[in-house]
Amino acid sequence: MQWNEVSSHPDALPANNAQPNMGNPHPAVAEALIRVLGVGLGRYNFASWEGYWGEDGAAVIHFSPVHRGMVLYSGRLLDEAGHPVIPITASGRIPMYWWPDDLSWCIGQDIYARSLIVGCDLATAGKVLSDPDLDAHLIRETDGATPEDF
Repeated sequence: MQWNEVSSHPDALPANNAQPNMGNPHPAVAEALIRVLGVGLGRYNFASWEGYWGEDGAAVIHFSPVHRGMVLYSGRLLDEAGHPVIPITASGRIPMYWWPDDLSWCIGQDIYARSLIVGCDLATAGKVLSDPDLDAHLIRETDGATPEDF
């Protein structure tokens, strides 16, 4: 669900609930996704918009569809003991995009977005949808999504 839809129903929100930051997933959501996606001890890929203040990286590529310059990172999502490691970019943000080398799933959002999209198979989607720590809704490739920018 997108933030503007949630916030249009104020009775459904807990008191003092603040809207999520744009382009910066909440650490609790990141940790839940690490757990639900069943990540391993290997390295994962991350990208964040090069226009964020303090973002610094040598490897920049342009992502479609709007060809934004994205700084590439890689790192682990679990420590040696199997505890979640929330990735942080040079600017101190949680990356906007995450994916394993085998592309079995991908997490992404736009620089203005407050919602994350997890691209995955139906079995993985079932895990995401059933996790009590994630407010998730199934969308398909053919579903429309309202832009969350200004």
